Amino acid sequence: MDRLKLLIIEDDPLFGEAIWEALQAAGYRTRLATSGAEALAAVAEESFDLMLQDIRLPDANGLDILREILQRQPHSRALVMTGFATVDSAVEAMKIGAFDFLTKPFPMEMLLMKLQKVLEFKQMEKEIDSFRSKEEECHLIVSRSPAMKDLLEMARAVAVTDATVLLQGESGTGKELLAETIHKTSKRRHKPFIQVNCAAIPETLLESELFGVERGAFTGADRSRQGYLEAAESGTLLLDEIGDLPLHLQGKILRVLEEKKVFRVGGTRAYNANFRLIAATNWDLKEMVQEKKFREDLYFRLNVVPLTIPPLRERRDDIPLLIAHFQKCLSAKDAGKKVIFSPEALELLCRYDYPGNIRELKNIVEQLTVLYPGEAIKPLHIPVSLQKESWVGNLFENFVVGKPLKDAVGEFETRYIEKVLKSAGGNKSLSARILGISRQMLWEKLKQR
Repeated sequence: MDRLKLLIIEDDPLFGEAIWEALQAAGYRTRLATSGAEALAAVAEESFDLMLQDIRLPDANGLDILREILQRQPHSRALVMTGFATVDSAVEAMKIGAFDFLTKPFPMEMLLMKLQKVLEFKQMEKEIDSFRSKEEECHLIVSRSPAMKDLLEMARAVAVTDATVLLQGESGTGKELLAETIHKTSKRRHKPFIQVNCAAIPETLLESELFGVERGAFTGADRSRQGYLEAAESGTLLLDEIGDLPLHLQGKILRVLEEKKVFRVGGTRAYNANFRLIAATNWDLKEMVQEKKFREDLYFRLNVVPLTIPPLRERRDDIPLLIAHFQKCLSAKDAGKKVIFSPEALELLCRYDYPGNIRELKNIVEQLTVLYPGEAIKPLHIPVSLQKESWVGNLFENFVVGKPLKDAVGEFETRYIEKVLKSAGGNKSLSARILGISRQMLWEKLKQR
């Protein structure tokens, strides 16, 4: 770590010189000021990591000087020293932002020990900032596609309003991430962001989970509790997979949007419903309206600002960029040593259609990083299923012999579900019926891909 840069503010010239010499000998970079005016002049000229300041100064109140310096250089830390230590002055200095204080006279060893604590604290701050920035970076939308650029500009424009947003796009295109981005750039960003996947909650529980329950509403309701709509108070509510919302609950959601009130199951009391709604779906809601599967009035309520995220196969230029992005994020998580993609392997990945979109690409990059850490990825490392169109006959012909039956069956199941979904136009209910499984089980399997 770089040496700390210190500003010593001490009106006693002999004591100030003694500290200056001791800290210079210990390897610190130091500057001495003997008054409040000199101290303010020093911080106007250069930046310091730490102030070592006497509270009592000849030309100013030391606490006022401390406050002024920390306002000008908020990254700095302060150690306060005084020969007139009182609880009040120490508390006031700490309130202003002092890291610690020393009572004169003190041995230089104690000063060096406290400086070491400041050093450790600043290092911890840097690590936290670094971790936070990496985490935030991994939650950014990465794209160079003109279509995505237009979409993001629209999202930024709508984020500052309270308008309802309808996000549409295939599974895995990043609807949740876009919804979170809108929330984080809105005026409600310091309030809750509540995500609800309507397809993941059993239909029998969906109403109570959304609207909450009053005690005694039904057998087992031994206490009152709020639902997701109340939990989103003053914030943003994302209703994902809203096309899976049963018709009778669509009416209740519509009423909440119109009246800005929520009634819990079994209750008569109205609770505030002040949230911004973002709905997301991979279904064609307009078509569902025509088929009488979705309420027309709710559709118009939701379709205030429609944003459609293009599938990855329609913005292939983003694939190399996303691969580099996922590698960086995986490296930050210590998920494995970064792999290097050969031009041929990259070409294969860019040609693939990605029915699972960005989520599928991320899984592939993670899989290759885990299986071949630090290696150069060549076409032979790319899963065979990505190298040919997913026609079942070709899939069998290109299976690698030698893998366990469980893995082979799992790979076939994944590809078969993708094929059925594609043939059903992304309609999960129809796909579930073709596959002979429940819609919820289908959702679980898609989640595990």
